Amino acid sequence: MDRELREIISKFNDAQKAAVDILESKFDCPRPESATDFTTRCRQVIRDKDYQSGGYKIRPHGIGMEINIDGTKIDFDFGHNGELDGFDAWRLFHFISQNRIKSVLSTEKKIQSAIEKSISNGQIYKATGMGNNYYVSS
Repeated sequence: MDRELREIISKFNDAQKAAVDILESKFDCPRPESATDFTTRCRQVIRDKDYQSGGYKIRPHGIGMEINIDGTKIDFDFGHNGELDGFDAWRLFHFISQNRIKSVLSTEKKIQSAIEKSISNGQIYKATGMGNNYYVSS
């Protein structure tokens, strides 16, 4: 996998994990078991807390959420089975843009091209089910 893409995905995944930690610890919503679980259970918990708790504000949308964690902005969707490490080119591009992360993969098109190359090498796969997430192959 392209080294730059791997670094962007790693930073994105770290922010996703931090977001779910906040969802659990500050909003009292255990990690969603599925994308549907997030929309039916966690979104209501977030609304009940007026979208804010512990100094954090979550904006739920569809099967995902947006949050600013101490200056790092992240927007992601949960996977069909509750996976929290999915990504797509659009979200990765906005993540590096909003957080001023320097990369040679500086456009959504360049990121998508790197993802497609990694798919052809078997290093990334496209999920089935809800959402448009890609995942790093294990």
